[in-house]
Amino acid sequence: MRRVSLLALALLAGTASAASVKLRPQGADLTRAVEAALAAISTPENPVTLDTSGGPVLVLGGTVPFNPDVAARTLTVGGERRIEFNPQGPLPLAEVLRTELARELGLREWTSAAARVRLSGADLNGDGTIDLTDLALLMNNYGKTGSLSGDLNGDRKVDDADVRLFSAQYKF
Repeated sequence: MRRVSLLALALLAGTASAASVKLRPQGADLTRAVEAALAAISTPENPVTLDTSGGPVLVLGGTVPFNPDVAARTLTVGGERRIEFNPQGPLPLAEVLRTELARELGLREWTSAAARVRLSGADLNGDGTIDLTDLALLMNNYGKTGSLSGDLNGDRKVDDADVRLFSAQYKF
């Protein structure tokens, strides 16, 4: 499922409140635009940063000409996912970039609150909310080891440390 695999894009950086998003923007202008978009959903408590070591390739322009009404498209070229942005598209690049990145990251809206929920790792079932269903998934794997849903700190076991990380994100 694409939504579940998107959790791999959000890497916890040692705490439940920091996320690094894997994207590979091509060119200085597009890189600055991506960084600005991520800064808009980042807060001091929940920083969201760009990690260019993997993820889909982001390109301004494309492999073939764009239909003038198309702002962006996603395709696979040589086994690599690409998101191509129309430089003469019908919408401003910043707006199209936010829309496409929200779709890519599974965000319901381009806000810091939505990013905190989705990228914290505590949304274990990927439905955009941190709720009792996620807590049930965490507790189902409590005490187990391996690559498991609920291993929020990435130590390959679900234990008290993961429960503390989850509780920092869960709100009644």
